[in-house]
Amino acid sequence: MKITREMIEKSYDYAKKVYHKKIDKTSAANSLYREIGMHQGSAYHYIEAFCSMMQGKKYTRTINTEATRYYLENIYKDYGVDQLRIALKAVEQHTDYYGKLGRGNLRSIEKLVNEYKTQLGKMS
Repeated sequence: MKITREMIEKSYDYAKKVYHKKIDKTSAANSLYREIGMHQGSAYHYIEAFCSMMQGKKYTRTINTEATRYYLENIYKDYGVDQLRIALKAVEQHTDYYGKLGRGNLRSIEKLVNEYKTQLGKMS
């Protein structure tokens, strides 16, 4: 099933709630399934990616480029430039991890990271 823009936006909203301990991951994933038909496994991976971004930790399940961009844009809007730097570190670790698996690279996400790093360089 294709991940829609609505799924990306809703998963971001639920991921924030999980991160701030207002709801648990399983309940959030189930809500995403009930509300918009997002498969619970995908929902769980998207929530996990957000939480990893917030902590600057590598995540191992890929979210699509559109979702990565949406998450980074909204982390910047909601939490500021310092948190964006932390999130970018997590995304970079993810692309490095994925590249080492021998299944190819995440070129579009790597390009996105470089875009953001360039923008951050101009802000400093």
